[in-house]
Amino acid sequence: MTAAAKEEPLLDEAAAILALHNGDAVEAIRTLLAERDAVEEKLRSAAIAMGHGFARGWRTTLPGKYVGEG
Repeated sequence: MTAAAKEEPLLDEAAAILALHNGDAVEAIRTLLAERDAVEEKLRSAAIAMGHGFARGWRTTLPGKYVGEG
């Protein structure tokens, strides 16, 4: 697979997201950030709910912090 073939689906997704927001890039970014926050919250909940022995101490991380920590 070439680099151009890998980028094409991403460009299509970006164009689709912009189209959903009528070309308003700022609103599209706000929506993506809100979705990111929702996923982070789900990861925090999963990390808290998961028993400590289940994954032998594994903890997922986000840039600059562990999930479940402020």
